[in-house]
Amino acid sequence: MADDLAANMGFITGNKQRERVVQILGTKGKIAADKVSKFGHIPAPIVGKILAEMAERGLVSEENGIWGLTEAGAEIEKEIKKRG
Repeated sequence: MADDLAANMGFITGNKQRERVVQILGTKGKIAADKVSKFGHIPAPIVGKILAEMAERGLVSEENGIWGLTEAGAEIEKEIKKRG
């Protein structure tokens, strides 16, 4: 589990836009991808790609177009806050 956290942490923090998406979902809670794009000033197609990649890793989940952090995603968001 710690290995997964470290690998996913590197995946997220290695890209400022991914990090921003995690921070937005951590702050705003469950929201639509277009809102993530708006809050993060990140183009919608990029947000879509980031969310898809994060979903593959089990860091976010989507229900009826609304995205939120999973437990694993929330752990990473906490770690980012600690380091920030």
